[in-house]
Parts: sequence; structure tokens; C-alpha cells
Amino acid sequence: MTEIPAFHNLSLERHENGLELDESENNPFANTDGFYPLIHTILDFPFPTIALLTGHTFGGACPLALAHDYRVMNSRRGFISMPPVNLGLHFDGIGSLPRLKLRPQVARKMLLEAHRWTGPEALEDGIVDVVAEPEDMLNLALELGAKWAPKAKMGVYALLRQELWGDAIKKFQRISYVHSRVTSAPAKVKI
Repeated sequence: MTEIPAFHNLSLERHENGLELDESENNPFANTDGFYPLIHTILDFPFPTIALLTGHTFGGACPLALAHDYRVMNSRRGFISMPPVNLGLHFDGIGSLPRLKLRPQVARKMLLEAHRWTGPEALEDGIVDVVAEPEDMLNLALELGAKWAPKAKMGVYALLRQELWGDAIKKFQRISYVHSRVTSAPAKVKI
């Protein structure tokens, strides 16, 4: 197993699954108290962030991955897809990351068509930065981290990121921690 160096200025996360749709039935604040603040925190993090997409990255995992600065995707298995249009599901801000981070045609394909990209397709469309064999993914992510982590030393990394993705940061901040206010529509379909 590869040992992860102690990058104190690097967020490295693995993402595979989306939101648990049934959770909102038991806890109406699951998204506003957990998911949306998580995305906001990643977008506002003062250091470079990298997501490892080791398998399927569907639903909520897709904006979670898009919130990161860099994405490394498995070359052998897994799709990346945002299928809310197929579920009749909406939350404020859902389109902000695809709109800001992807070409308009790719964002449309993601949000309005619920397209499923393989690793090579996601690389070609600019959704991910690297596609790697499963056994190489972590090392490639660590190399990215070692390359880009020094950029955060001057303390302006998060400020510059806000210049790029500020609209999304504001949207996710606005829908976080808003007790007694509906910020999303329940799914019309159960998978």
C-alpha cells in the first residue's frame, strides 16, 4: 500500500457515490447541514485539492468532485455523471460548478442530458485532469499535490480560487445551514 505523505496543505479525497436520497426523509437538514457546507468548504479551502474518482461518481459525488481543483479518474472502471434531470431532483446551485468549470456544451451534456462519461471521455471533455490505472491513481494524485501545494505558501490560493469560482462558493454558502428553509426538491424517482 502506498504511504500518503503528510501534506499539511493538501486535501486529497476519494469520491464514488452520490447523495443518499432517503436520508432527507429522516433528516430534512442532511444537505444544508452536511453536503452543501462540505462543498463550500472544499471550494473555500486555502490549499490545492485533489479528488480521486476510483469508481462511479454519480449524483452528489459529481459536484463534490467538481469542487476540487484537480480530479484523477480510474481508467478501467466507473462513470462520472450528474443525473438529477432523470430523477426530477433540484437544489439551488446544482448548475454552478458545471457552468463555471466546464465548456458550455459539456455543462449542458452533464446537467440537462445526464450523460455518463468514462475516464477517457471525461479527460477529453475537460472534466478530469488525469486518467490513470487504478494502481497508479494515488501516486499521480500525490505528484499533483507535491507540484501544486507550494502555490499555497503565500496565502492567496483561496482568494484566487474565489476569483475563478466565486459564484459557486456564494451559492453553496447561501444554502448551507439554513434550518427551516427548503433548498432542494425531493427526488421524483427512487433508484
